[in-house]
Amino acid sequence: MEQLGLFAVLCVIFWSSVFALTLVLFRQNIKPHLKSIIVSALIMTQVTIITQTKLLFLGLVVLQPLFTILCFTFFFRIRLASAVLVSLVVILYNVISEMLLYLITTRFQLEAFIALAKEATFLPAIVLTLLNSTTALVLSKIRVGFTFVRFNPITPSINTHAKSLFFILSGGLILLVIIISALFLGTMISVLAYGLGTILLIVLIHYLYVKEVSD
Repeated sequence: MEQLGLFAVLCVIFWSSVFALTLVLFRQNIKPHLKSIIVSALIMTQVTIITQTKLLFLGLVVLQPLFTILCFTFFFRIRLASAVLVSLVVILYNVISEMLLYLITTRFQLEAFIALAKEATFLPAIVLTLLNSTTALVLSKIRVGFTFVRFNPITPSINTHAKSLFFILSGGLILLVIIISALFLGTMISVLAYGLGTILLIVLIHYLYVKEVSD
């Protein structure tokens, strides 16, 4: 995939908008969950890169839904059943929106629709990010949403040093992801190793941060 670095940046922004929209849809304040949004968006970016480069069908059907559920379970701390429901709602919203985008763009021509769905990468990321952000803004203004799912943000004691360390490491990791993603990953082994390695590193940073501020 050409311009993989730009695609990775768009994915981070897109997945951030997905998680932000989910919080607003379920009447949650975004600010206490900012760290979880960043970590989850970085993880889902790696999953998306793996999906788009080598494992398209498996990624769309299994990897992306699975990791979305895991992010809601471990980082937003909601029950597994609720995480499945929340993930289903937000994934269906984005899938339906993406399909409508393709239909409108191709003027409901089946062959053009299939071709665009296979080749489009930047267009859906940009449009869906704008749509998610707009929807979240509108819902937050009119105060409409669901309240039956409880999100539990981590509320440790204030530790300025630990917070600064986490954000420095996260910022460095984002830069590292952008630089490495700019290189073409030629084999499935390199894609999997890079993606899973980055995911494990992000999870490790999150675990160390939580452990540090909770002590």
